[in-house]
Amino acid sequence: MSAVCNKALSLSEEGLRDKKALAQTAGGELTAATGELCRAIELAEHGDSLDGAAVYAGAARDRLDGAAGMLAEVADILASGTLTQETAAWYRGLDYDRLYRAGISLGEVPHAVELWQEFAHQAATGGPVGICHDMRERTLAVAALISEWLERADDRAANALLRMQSAMADLAAYSQLMAFANKVEPRDPAWLVPQGAAA
Repeated sequence: MSAVCNKALSLSEEGLRDKKALAQTAGGELTAATGELCRAIELAEHGDSLDGAAVYAGAARDRLDGAAGMLAEVADILASGTLTQETAAWYRGLDYDRLYRAGISLGEVPHAVELWQEFAHQAATGGPVGICHDMRERTLAVAALISEWLERADDRAANALLRMQSAMADLAAYSQLMAFANKVEPRDPAWLVPQGAAA
């Protein structure tokens, strides 16, 4: 959460600084967790290294839990700011379909229509705070899947690995969609649905 949040909400200098540091660190933890989980899946698929896989999976879960904690702090900082009625209306009036198509054409977002629609709903209804809470919940959900797999020491099924892998891929894609949307200048009328057009 960067440029959009900084300009859309009235935050103190200290709040902006803390939010930026927390968000960047949380993003780094998400990236590191992806690497840890990939290594765990690679080891687990060989079948002879489940203990090693569990170590990497546990590390991924811990990183995700840490990122979720940081996202909670970011949400608290964002909630301390003020989302004006004008800015809230701008979020509701954004042409999210056009923004998504622009991201696809630039190669900056993945082809993930359902995830984008979920993101657009959060942005339109909750603004930056809603987006941050949603990202935190998604992060915790992936951590919970990993915990569930770790607790099944005697039955670490292959389909559970696939579920973890898919959930982590969705989380990474959602993060990328969010990063792209954050590049839009707050209250820029160019991205609003044209007057008279169907929403």
